[in-house]
Amino acid sequence: MGRLIGLLALLNGVVLIAGLSMEQVRGKPGVLVDFNADKVRLLGRVERQEPAPANMVKTADDAESPEATVAPPRALVTAAATTSPRCLAWPALDDGLLGEIETRLQGAGITAARYDIHLDKRLGWWVYLPPFAEAEAMQAAIDEVRQKGVNDFAPVRGGEMKNAISLGAFPTRAKAQAQLERLRKLGVQGLRMGPRPKSGSARLSIASAVPDAQLAGLSAGWGKGRAPAACAGN
Repeated sequence: MGRLIGLLALLNGVVLIAGLSMEQVRGKPGVLVDFNADKVRLLGRVERQEPAPANMVKTADDAESPEATVAPPRALVTAAATTSPRCLAWPALDDGLLGEIETRLQGAGITAARYDIHLDKRLGWWVYLPPFAEAEAMQAAIDEVRQKGVNDFAPVRGGEMKNAISLGAFPTRAKAQAQLERLRKLGVQGLRMGPRPKSGSARLSIASAVPDAQLAGLSAGWGKGRAPAACAGN
């Protein structure tokens, strides 16, 4: 009987010790397992991405380098594209081209006092009667001119203007225009004013007082072979 009581007491002690050991184990914090924690991001968290500088581009090997060129400001490009020249040049000038120039300028509201046309030839402008079909008709016109008090004339004997009658050569368009008006007042009919044959290149210059708005379109839309080039003085 005494042995039985002693055995029970020993078993109770073993159970008590085991229970205390288990409580201590439960009380200790567990150890977390590291499973590539640096590759795990919390949901809803986004890494901040710094925007690439505007003047940086990606090269073939993903390296960043400055752009080689920078586009000009849009305002400058627009201004350069819409600016019309105040000086236009042609390699040669004839009556037909002169008429087209004058018509365009008149349509733009640019009066004769606001522009000038310069020719290479010193006396490049003239007032004349166009060529007659026969020499006899030319002589009859000369006689008529004389009757109106005009003595400064010269018949053209050869070339593309053969049988025309020159009534004066002048260094400027303005002086030729003045002669034209004087002869008209005397009653001379059929007069023309324009560039003399082989008078060289022509240069149209427009006064700075003319607003830019009136210059728009003057350098475009010309007939075939008559397109002008911009010249000094723009």
